[in-house]
Amino acid sequence: MRRAFLPALLLALMVITSVAVRVMHTAEPKSIEIELAQKRLLAPTIFASGTLVYSQEVRLVPEVIGRVTEVRVKEGDHVNRGDLLLRLDPALSLATVHQLEAARAQAELNIEHQRLDLDTKTRQWERYKKLRDQGLVDASTYDEMASQRDLAQVALRTSMAMLQQTAAELIQAREQLAKTEIRAPISGEMTSVLIKLGETAVPSAVSIAGGDLAIIAQTDQQYAEINVDETEVAQIALDQTAKVVPAALPDESWPGKVTWIAVAPRQVNGQNKTYTVRIRLRPPSASQFRSGMSCRAEISTRRADAHSTLSVPLEAIHYEEPVNRGDVTKASLFVIEQGVAHSRDVETGTADDSYIEILRGLKLNEQVAVGPSRQLRFLRDGDRVSPSPATAVGAR
Repeated sequence: MRRAFLPALLLALMVITSVAVRVMHTAEPKSIEIELAQKRLLAPTIFASGTLVYSQEVRLVPEVIGRVTEVRVKEGDHVNRGDLLLRLDPALSLATVHQLEAARAQAELNIEHQRLDLDTKTRQWERYKKLRDQGLVDASTYDEMASQRDLAQVALRTSMAMLQQTAAELIQAREQLAKTEIRAPISGEMTSVLIKLGETAVPSAVSIAGGDLAIIAQTDQQYAEINVDETEVAQIALDQTAKVVPAALPDESWPGKVTWIAVAPRQVNGQNKTYTVRIRLRPPSASQFRSGMSCRAEISTRRADAHSTLSVPLEAIHYEEPVNRGDVTKASLFVIEQGVAHSRDVETGTADDSYIEILRGLKLNEQVAVGPSRQLRFLRDGDRVSPSPATAVGAR
């Protein structure tokens, strides 16, 4: 008897459940917010991070080793190109210059002496040649005199080559001496003076004490250099507008414009490739700008020839993760018709901070459910709905 009764009980439960579901669907309509699908001019954006920089910054490093004997500038000073900034001890370089100048003078004296010797050997050889033609000098004596003349020519050419070598070394030594005076390569502001009087400047390819001297920047133009992922850089174009938020001023937003896009990517080990994008800024106060400060940027990628497209609020779209890898993510929304919610699959396109483009599946002026989220989360196809009292059709 119990086994015969069990199927009937299950059937009764299914009927009761079905009735309950229908009752729920026919219960009091759910209060939701709706908005009309309209054509809008979207303003899609790309977010990226980077650092603040000046238009040009030059880091001065020593090219010769030497103790700092004079520092003529301090941070904040304005300098012109060619101004003397620092001086290193020139004693070693100066001694080398004096040594090579003496060597050059000695080489010139040797050349003068060897030219006189060559002239003497040449005149003797000419006399012996005449005597040999007259048969007054044997061939052996004549050959010895010719050999002495040839050796004098070789000695002169050797001394002239040594003079050229000494002159080249002297030029290098004078260049090394000139490098003990650190002069401004550009006009700008001294943003950093990294070495002090009495410290030793050391040429080095790595960052060590004494390896950096100072930094000069052209502070009249401020930029943000941001790193855009390779998947998004194709959307960036010159003259696009941007908003940059410095890390130290999270409540501030500085307007800017894209002025340069890198051609080649940068890649850090284990990370995606990124392209450097430079944004010219217009900060409200130059004193708030700090080179090297982290920042984040929002670049508007809307094209100049962009046109209005059918769109709905972002919160109206529901996404369903694909069952199989490689399948397209399913997007849907609820269209309200005669007080009933109908789920409809749509194809989406470009989006901005508020709205998303609908390519297929929706018509102009159709009513779309947009909130509140707690109601949309449990909204089902066929549910009866009514607009929220605080929301009018076509407004949020």
